[in-house]
Amino acid sequence: MTLRTSLAAETETLLVALGAAPPVGGTLEARSPIDGRPIGRVAEDDPAGAAAKIAAAQCAFPAWRDTPAPVRGELVRLFGEELRAHKAALGRLVTIECGKILSEGLGEVQEMIDICDFAVGLSRQLHGLTIRASAPAIA
Repeated sequence: MTLRTSLAAETETLLVALGAAPPVGGTLEARSPIDGRPIGRVAEDDPAGAAAKIAAAQCAFPAWRDTPAPVRGELVRLFGEELRAHKAALGRLVTIECGKILSEGLGEVQEMIDICDFAVGLSRQLHGLTIRASAPAIA
């Protein structure tokens, strides 16, 4: 797409293609540093909504913590595969949002992929004074 094509329209097209339809409405306007124009709107979260999300994350953490590291690593591996599959679109979104050249936007996505690969390896190499078993504890 060219600059003559709306960056907002391109952003929406990329988000829809990635399965992340842009929110309808919203009061917070996001602008691209490329041309200063709006690229979309998002809803502002109220403090109660943010508190509820934080509480939900805190409730979910014990189950995540007790999930064996190789299982967590598999989820990170799958996330890395999704990043690989959609690298071009994600790199373009980084370009639009941050005003970086495309090669840098793609580099940002590649860095996320590399971190996923590193974390997957770490999920099989737990070191410390004790190493938890891969299976859940039996009481």
